[in-house]
Amino acid sequence: MKQLFEALKSARNMEILILIAMLCALFVMWMGGAAQPDGEEARMERLLSGIEGAGKVSVMIAQGSDGEIGGVVVVSSGADDIRVKLELQRVVRTLTGLELEKIEIVKSRD
Repeated sequence: MKQLFEALKSARNMEILILIAMLCALFVMWMGGAAQPDGEEARMERLLSGIEGAGKVSVMIAQGSDGEIGGVVVVSSGADDIRVKLELQRVVRTLTGLELEKIEIVKSRD
């Protein structure tokens, strides 16, 4: 512990520690940003699967270059029904604020 304290006294070592701390912070932010859509995707899947006729639903949220949502793809076993497809699209638009051309609703193989 005494050696650590003496090492911290050195300005050069302090610069290295600050750099390491910044890199760790960036890594945590990057991992947090990567993990966040999974939670949002799971929540959106649960909500969309509650729409009558939607059936099994999978969601993928694409991140834009600046960290915002760039687009959403919904795969639904009920997407062959135009009513279901439009409802899924409307709900995704409401949740994300995306324009309709950035929301894709497709029928699953099921």
